Amino acid sequence: MKLGFGPLKFRTKFFLSSFFATVILPSFVVWALYNEDIKSTKELIYSNLGSQINNLSQSIYPALAFDDNQTAFDQIKGFSSDPMLVGVDVWKKNSTDTNAFTLFVNYPIQNASQPRISKPVPNDFIGEQKISMYRLIRSEKEELGIVLVTRTLEDLKNKQAGYLQVGVLSILAIFAIIILITLWYQASLTRPMKELTKVASFISKDKDYTARAEKTSQDEFGRLTDIFNEMLDSIQESNSLLRSANEEMEQRVERRTKELTLSNQRIIEEMKAKELANEALTKTRMQLSQNEKLANVGQVSSSIAHELRNPMAAIRNSTYFLRLKLKEKKLTEHLEIIDREISRSDQVIQRLLEITKGEDLKKEKTDMQIVAVEAMSYANVNKSSKLSVKFKPEPFRIKVDKLLMRQVFHNLFLNAIEAMPNGGSISLVIKQMEDNLAEIVITDEGIGIEKHLVDKIFDPLVTDKKDGIGLGLSLCRDLISRHGGTIRASSEKDKGTKITIQIPIS
Repeated sequence: MKLGFGPLKFRTKFFLSSFFATVILPSFVVWALYNEDIKSTKELIYSNLGSQINNLSQSIYPALAFDDNQTAFDQIKGFSSDPMLVGVDVWKKNSTDTNAFTLFVNYPIQNASQPRISKPVPNDFIGEQKISMYRLIRSEKEELGIVLVTRTLEDLKNKQAGYLQVGVLSILAIFAIIILITLWYQASLTRPMKELTKVASFISKDKDYTARAEKTSQDEFGRLTDIFNEMLDSIQESNSLLRSANEEMEQRVERRTKELTLSNQRIIEEMKAKELANEALTKTRMQLSQNEKLANVGQVSSSIAHELRNPMAAIRNSTYFLRLKLKEKKLTEHLEIIDREISRSDQVIQRLLEITKGEDLKKEKTDMQIVAVEAMSYANVNKSSKLSVKFKPEPFRIKVDKLLMRQVFHNLFLNAIEAMPNGGSISLVIKQMEDNLAEIVITDEGIGIEKHLVDKIFDPLVTDKKDGIGLGLSLCRDLISRHGGTIRASSEKDKGTKITIQIPIS
């Protein structure tokens, strides 16, 4: 069976084990010996008293036979010279009643006349305080009486008290010796162990290998302390080497990391520069291609505009002549419409020619709702479609070239109306955004645009109309771009098209 002391200190374990070995176990042994000695002493007293009372019963027989009280008294008085005897009683059988006894004599005298009693039972009594023994006084054939002797056990009690005193003093002395031995062991054994444990715990917690254990003795524990300190010296030296190597490695890694970082930065910058150059080149190529197309378109447009002006002038002159000759009101109204539209067309042609020649836009704060309504009135000739205009959050003006922006709306509305042959609704939402931008969203309910053409509809000469030439939306993008804005389209087949324009407010 394994005996464990739990999480106790070595000093406490040593004290408890020493106390158990030198006090507890010996105490059990001494207690057993003590009980055996007391028992043997008590048996010896009982044996000696039995021999003495046997001799007394034999010697007192003649006095009892001749009723000689004085001789009997002298005999028991001499017998009672032992200080441990506390009383001797002699009982004589009654001559008339053989079962009754009368006190014949006793010492010390307690009562001169004792009543007649029945025959006592000759049974010995051994108690803690005294011993009582009975013996018959008899001849070979006749019982004359009984003698009763009572002896105190005071001497045995004194012996027990002496044993107890010696035992207590011995335990106290052993306890004091154990304490002194424990203190000595603490100085010579547990103190070095405690010092080593303290230093080891400090090093384990703080990782400080400069700490050393204090040497407290020159014995084996002192040698153990020296070895422990030498081991710490070796660990400290190894730790210093490891730290130096680690610092050097960190410096190398740091330098290499910086070099790699700089290299990566240079590579990234070069890649960005190349990417920007590629983007610029691509844009330049696209711009050149676009400019080339626009130049071609511009040349064609200039030629067309120049060729259109002569017949338009002739039409205007004829309209003026007819208006002078015809007085019918209805015809006059139509002639005025023809004249007004020819003037508007001439203005558009003139402004486009100016832009082609590189002249600046004529920007002014413009109510976009008025521009949109005018453009819709020109595009929606047969009145088959409706236009709704909304501002978010509230109406505001945008600085644009009013004439050119009306032309943009006219082209977009015209495309939307053509995409809705059975008529429909066109929604225009103007939203004020952050960064001084306005977003204009035009949505129709038309047949939509083929998916593969959505990203190309703003390129020149790209169209899905049978009788179209693909210049309207290209012109819109060019005009929006000249305003510093962007235009893009999204569409779903048979669900309509959405045109989104973002343009600076001022």
